[in-house]
Amino acid sequence: MDKKANVLHRFIAKAIDLLIFGFLSEMFYPYGYLAGVLYLLIADGFFDGASLGKRIVGLRVVMALDEKKLEFKESIIRNSFIAVPLLFAFIPFVGYFLLVTIGIVIYSAEIYFIVKSPEGDRLGDRFAFTHVIDVQKNK
Repeated sequence: MDKKANVLHRFIAKAIDLLIFGFLSEMFYPYGYLAGVLYLLIADGFFDGASLGKRIVGLRVVMALDEKKLEFKESIIRNSFIAVPLLFAFIPFVGYFLLVTIGIVIYSAEIYFIVKSPEGDRLGDRFAFTHVIDVQKNK
């Protein structure tokens, strides 16, 4: 098994998931934003450890120690670094400022770890003890 999933595939998968977040936000206004955040939190608990974006691209999230399928709990832990900053948008006046500033710091750290870590594990993966694998390479 390769240690690191294709970085470009990971970014494409996340872009697809963020498009789904945007779609939910706009289609089901005013509650769609929360539905989108909820999707980002639990998405990796579906489809045998893959969000819709990961499923399309051919990636899967597994537990780092034994490569078993992760549960919704691990999906929430690993994705909270991505989803929680989006909740700052609900704070009047300063919410968007906090969303942008805190989001930039967190998302930059996430990207740094994906690119620089030998395993490609981002902060969320380290806290949830998960790892993203390429499905095609591990068959």
